[in-house]
Amino acid sequence: MKTINQTPHTSSLRSAMVKRSGAVLLAAFCMVGMSSCTDEDDEPIVDTVSQQDRNFAVSSSQFINAQISMGQLAMDKGEDDSVLEYSSMIVEDNTEAWTELEGIADSKEIEISADISAEMQAKYDELALLEGEEFDKAYVQFQLDALESSKSMFENQIDNGQNFTVKGYAEKTLSLIKAHRTEALLVKAEIGLEDL
Repeated sequence: MKTINQTPHTSSLRSAMVKRSGAVLLAAFCMVGMSSCTDEDDEPIVDTVSQQDRNFAVSSSQFINAQISMGQLAMDKGEDDSVLEYSSMIVEDNTEAWTELEGIADSKEIEISADISAEMQAKYDELALLEGEEFDKAYVQFQLDALESSKSMFENQIDNGQNFTVKGYAEKTLSLIKAHRTEALLVKAEIGLEDL
């Protein structure tokens, strides 16, 4: 004997099973999402500022200021077109880097320097006494040395810094430094400074 009331009961049973299946799938997706957030490769986002971050902000601002000052000096005293083009790029790129660092410093309440280090000031004074080709050679050599030696400061911040924004800035600026050094090598070759 058949009863007509079986269909609604089967329908509600099927509906309950679909809802349970949906809940199980949703829970599975949540578990996958949560486990991906705790992946060992993911670094936690840290917004506090350590002493390392503060020291880096001062040192990197002094370095960028030196790059801008030396670049402006090269734009005034350089002779070869490749040196003039290079120094113009240095000033432009480092002015942008300074603006970015200044914004980070303001938002994180970090102090930065408006000056250059005593060592860089001495080098600036030395370069300012030179003219023409002699200046071009000395400036290119300065850039090659300064850019190479500055990499460790940025690498140290990437490895040991705490604040994710400051570390991100260090990574971005390190890429810029490497690009500038590559360009300096090209300028060296263009002006025939094989003795450098």
